Amino acid sequence: MMKFVKNIFLISIAFLVCACEKKEAPKIQQDPISVSFMKAKSENLPLSFTYPAKLVSDYDVILKPQVSGVILKKYFKAGDRVKEGQKLFLIEPDKFEANVNSAQGKFLMAKASFDNALKDYERNKILFSKKAISKKEYDTSLANFDSAKAELASSKADLQNAKIDLSHTEILAPFDGVVGDALVNVGDYVNSANTELVRVTNLNPIYAEFYISDTDKLNIIRNTQSGEWDLKNIQATLNLNGEEVKGKLYFIDSVINADSGTVKAKAIFDNNNSSLLPGAFATITSEGFIQKNGFKIPQSAIKQDQNEVYVYTIVNNKVTKSPIHISYQNNEYAIIDSGLKNDDKIILDNFKKIHIGSEVQEIGSK
Repeated sequence: MMKFVKNIFLISIAFLVCACEKKEAPKIQQDPISVSFMKAKSENLPLSFTYPAKLVSDYDVILKPQVSGVILKKYFKAGDRVKEGQKLFLIEPDKFEANVNSAQGKFLMAKASFDNALKDYERNKILFSKKAISKKEYDTSLANFDSAKAELASSKADLQNAKIDLSHTEILAPFDGVVGDALVNVGDYVNSANTELVRVTNLNPIYAEFYISDTDKLNIIRNTQSGEWDLKNIQATLNLNGEEVKGKLYFIDSVINADSGTVKAKAIFDNNNSSLLPGAFATITSEGFIQKNGFKIPQSAIKQDQNEVYVYTIVNNKVTKSPIHISYQNNEYAIIDSGLKNDDKIILDNFKKIHIGSEVQEIGSK
């Protein structure tokens, strides 16, 4: 039994010696991890936004007649450029000229009756003041005068309406533009209620209609009001089939579409040669916004967890985490408006090997 206890004691001593030797083994020193970095530098940075767009005209109408009748003449051919007020069609004017003549005659008769009633009224007014006629006679002359005046006003209005109807027998271009193919022929009877005559479209200027995201809209509002973004002359570049056309931002709506989460916007372009046609699809890039004192960094340097967006920076040769705020970004880079300061060293690579607190070796700045 004593021998067994002695053996147990010796074994225990051996374990303790091994444990002590293992505990006192020297640690393996890990070499610093090589990383590339860039120095943060604040600048006034130009911003641009690119969206799909559709060309539209602000003046694009299908003309309808305002009087009914037979088309006697057509003064254009499809595709013609027309000026505002240029004649396009003539609707038979004969009956409308007759209506004007009839209304003119009624107006002249009403004018004669009015002149006569006016003279009677003025004469009886004097006589009544001298008590030469009765009150009843005076009242009768006043009533006749009022009736004649009303009849004159009514006949004058009828004459004006007849002249307006006659003027509408000439269908005129409402603005400068291009006419499409005629929708009626000479000899057709047209109805003022529903007949379509021709389409007229103004091509110069022409507009690009597009929709920006609600996030971009809110960023524009917030950053311009705070002074972070400076609004210079906001330019717009239209790219259509590889050709670029320069224009200007026309307006951004103030209402966000609840269904799509987008905001309607337009840019305006000169179209003197009519090369841009309504209905064509293109891309539009809006330029001219300036981010004041922003930091431009590549998207590959930006990380994100459940709580925040951040970059890794180098402080005293060790990795630190720097939360940032992105004011603008595209597929290649982001612009940071807070979270960085000049000369911060932003790590650009080796992210699988480093973590917060890792010792790093700087191998080059970009």
